This record gives sequence, C-alpha cells and structure tokens, in this order.
Amino acid sequence: MKYPFIVIDDSPIDCLIVKKVIGFSGKSSDVKVFNDASVALRYIEQHGEGERTSISFITLDIMMPVMNGFEFLEKFNSLPKSIQERYKIIILSLSNNEHTMKRLEKYDVIEAIVEKPITMDKFAEVISRFQ
Repeated sequence: MKYPFIVIDDSPIDCLIVKKVIGFSGKSSDVKVFNDASVALRYIEQHGEGERTSISFITLDIMMPVMNGFEFLEKFNSLPKSIQERYKIIILSLSNNEHTMKRLEKYDVIEAIVEKPITMDKFAEVISRFQ
C-alpha cells in the first residue's frame, strides 16, 4: 500500500534525505515537504478532512525555529479528532536524550521515534507496522 507523506524539517538536506528514503521505499503516493512547521500545520488544517481513505504519515523534526516539534504537537493535538486520526506521526530527531523522550511520551499521536539520520532499514521497520 502507498501512503501520502508530509515531511516537516527546517534542514533542506534532512528534507532531501527523508524524501529520497521515502521515494526509494516505494511506499509513497505523494510527498509534501515543509521547512516551517506552522505552514505544515495550516496545510493539515485545510486538507486534513479530505476524501482520502488511507492514513497519511508525518515525519517531524523536533528542533526547529519558528515552531518547534513540541509546539507543532500541541497544536496538532488541538485539531479535531477527525483530522488527527488520519495521520501517523513519526518523530525524526538527533536528540534521544531522556528529557526529550519523556516529553514525547505524553503525545498519543506519535507512532514512532527514529533517530537521525533516517535509513532505509529504520524507515522500513516503522512503515511495516502499518501493512
């Protein structure tokens, strides 16, 4: 099955890597890239209740300017449940420190936390959960 993806990361290089890994996996029907989490959130608010029948995946960086990953998660959690349940969030982070992990535990919308850099193996392991 192929899924739509939204990549949210302020680093153009990380976005390129994630987009390539997703593309090479053969699991994507579409990949949208956002360097600003607030713009991605507006996109999700406007398109979140479309007529899609499958889920969409969001890969989310934590450390970003303007709106960081935690701020995005707070705003995402305030969206209607009908939008939230259409998305699966995968955190991509350089930081796997205990404080960050504890903060992430409180968000039920997170399906997986993957340490950067993303690889085909790490990606395949996460996506295989939804086959």
